[in-house]
Amino acid sequence: MKKDMTSREKPNILIVDDNYPNLYMLELALVPLKVNIITALSGEEAMEKIKGKKVAVAIIDIRMPGMDGVELATIMHHDKTRDLVPVIFLTCLAKDEQELEKCYASGAVDFILKPYNNYILLSKVKIFLEFFFQRQRILEQKREIEQKAEDLARTNKTMQETETALTDSVKLYQTLINTSPEAIILLDSELRISDVSEITPEIWGFQSKEELLGLSFSEFLPQEENSKFNQSLKSTKSKKLVQNVELNLRRGDKSIFIAEISIALINEIENKPFAFMVIIRDISQRKKMEQQMIHNARLLSLGEMATGIAHEINQPLNNISLTLENVFNEIQSNKPISSSYFKDKSERVFDNIYRMRSIIDHIRDFSRDQTDFFSSLFEINNSIGNAVSMIAAQFKHRNIELIREYADDIPQVHGNTFKFEQVVLNLLVNAKDAMEDKREMTQVDFPMCIKIKTSHNKQFVITEITDNGIGIKPDELEKIVLPFYTTKAAGKGTGLGLSISHGIVKEMNGTIEILSKPGIETTIKIKLPFNKNGAKNSPDIVFSEKGNN
Repeated sequence: MKKDMTSREKPNILIVDDNYPNLYMLELALVPLKVNIITALSGEEAMEKIKGKKVAVAIIDIRMPGMDGVELATIMHHDKTRDLVPVIFLTCLAKDEQELEKCYASGAVDFILKPYNNYILLSKVKIFLEFFFQRQRILEQKREIEQKAEDLARTNKTMQETETALTDSVKLYQTLINTSPEAIILLDSELRISDVSEITPEIWGFQSKEELLGLSFSEFLPQEENSKFNQSLKSTKSKKLVQNVELNLRRGDKSIFIAEISIALINEIENKPFAFMVIIRDISQRKKMEQQMIHNARLLSLGEMATGIAHEINQPLNNISLTLENVFNEIQSNKPISSSYFKDKSERVFDNIYRMRSIIDHIRDFSRDQTDFFSSLFEINNSIGNAVSMIAAQFKHRNIELIREYADDIPQVHGNTFKFEQVVLNLLVNAKDAMEDKREMTQVDFPMCIKIKTSHNKQFVITEITDNGIGIKPDELEKIVLPFYTTKAAGKGTGLGLSISHGIVKEMNGTIEILSKPGIETTIKIKLPFNKNGAKNSPDIVFSEKGNN
């Protein structure tokens, strides 16, 4: 009981006696109980002091002037705002049965005759305190039970709401899955197909979903794509989501199509991989359209380069004409022609014929459809040189200075050299237009200059093309590579140049970085990996309003 009394809030004990010495002695007698003692010299004072307080037990003198003990006990007994208070009456005289009945009716539970024994008093009070604590424990347990019942009711309601929401979510999920125009499949932890969207069998050449369930996804991967798909899965486990990965897939009839896939990781509660959701988009038609768009842009570039190409062909033609004219003059002079002279002139003619043939062959290769051209290793500097040769005459005619800083010992890169030439041509044409726009807007005849620089680090070959043109505004930087977006005047550009260039560089696993100081300069930096191991999985475009450092 001592543990109960000390571990809880101290209970209140009311003692009432009109005799102060008696009241004081009672208070001293109860000190060992470590309780809060409320003292009063009258019934009226007692009622005032216990307002709003819980009383564990009351010790009241029966005989008091004004409100006596029985009246006080009766008032407390009928007070609906408080629990019943056990009352111990103090009296000097033994009571008859009628008076005892009246006392018990007022709430009395015991009597102590004066003079009292402290041990007997404490023993009786301790019993009633234990009753009080037991009642408090019961009330506390009741409150806990009621609270748990409320919590359980709320939990049940929440579970019902969650179950309803989950059911609705599953229905919505199934609706979204089944109405998607793309093939959507779920792979379990062993990469076997556990579910597919309604349209997946049609896209993959199957009659029903059941034919696909349980099949390993590897059955739809050509052998050369296994490494790329496994790398995408590895990235998904760390990033939770991988998007727009291009790879070839095999249909049910073994035909191959170009797909763009996105993979999302679905985890268990313990954050362990549970399944993968793979969204598959057939982009075969889109790739054909992109190739056609690139081819058309290449032909358009040739149209713009016509002057430069004519100059490149006219130069060897002029050399041949001058050489032949020199030979004819020698013949007409009736002078003997030495074999060394004839050999020298013939070699000059054939050298210029070879030069013209090389130019024509290169233009033919550049302008042809590149869909059947296999990627190979090529020299960046040579590819840039070929592109520059087709536009150098036009730059010279427009008084544009072309500075070339090609680094030595540049490693070869893997890709289509003609496509890269198209990238360089697009960027050079854009640089020319930017400088002419600046001259037209500012009406200042500044020296126009384009600088081409190549370099390399441990991983990438870097090509930088810088012009001192009008630059690109900050709000246009992120739009500049979008198809058909152009900052040029109407009729001056298609808006496809940078978009196509970005696609070609991305195809070579490279990146394009655009750095611009509006009104001062723009630098386009292209990074291409040396080899396949150095290639990036997710090429990006980086924009900056600041120029090169």
